[in-house]
Amino acid sequence: MNITKDVINDLYPLYIEKECSADTRALVDEYLQRNPQHAEELGRVMSAPLLGAVPPAKDLEEVQSLREARRRVRRRSWLLGFAIFFSLTPFSISNIDGRIWWCLRDAPGTALIYAAIAVFFWILYAINRKRSGSF
Repeated sequence: MNITKDVINDLYPLYIEKECSADTRALVDEYLQRNPQHAEELGRVMSAPLLGAVPPAKDLEEVQSLREARRRVRRRSWLLGFAIFFSLTPFSISNIDGRIWWCLRDAPGTALIYAAIAVFFWILYAINRKRSGSF
């Protein structure tokens, strides 16, 4: 069987990662020994930097800073979502058995509780933003 350059190109990633069988490694080694120009070309391709590849973190402090920033953004997003939800809930309207029910008119006590919860989340959101220095 004639082994072509395309077959070797298909096997090369497995060869580099050492995820192929010993027979496949021997086949690729033999082909590269017979075709040194192809071995050189594949070496250049594999050593070229990947587009969009993320360089490894230089130290643990950078990774920890990134995780902390993600955590803060996630927390701020949740606080904002809850603040908006509870701010709009007193204005909710539904149709129950052909009757229009409005939370603010028909259950003012419940609407007041939702408004208080909304104020609580808005305060937490403001404190969170002020602590992160983006206010």
